[in-house]
Amino acid sequence: MTKLPHATDVDVVVEIPLQFGKYADAAMLRLQVLYPACRIARQDGEISVRSSGCIAEDQFRKDVLHFLYREKIYTETLTMRQALVAAVTTS
Repeated sequence: MTKLPHATDVDVVVEIPLQFGKYADAAMLRLQVLYPACRIARQDGEISVRSSGCIAEDQFRKDVLHFLYREKIYTETLTMRQALVAAVTTS
């Protein structure tokens, strides 16, 4: 992975808003796919990453919040989507 122009060598910590806490584990799994060379951890309402400078802090923060929101929407709409598929595929 190449070093980005505005990347930092420090740890990045992103606070998880309370209403998104239950979606953090799934969001972390997605983050690990996007940032395979980084160490991502969750503790006390935060997601943190340790990197050797391969990521920009603002981009990581954006990705964490995006994946948290995405997982929340996915979870909240899952039963509706399953019902739609069942209605369309039932004879």
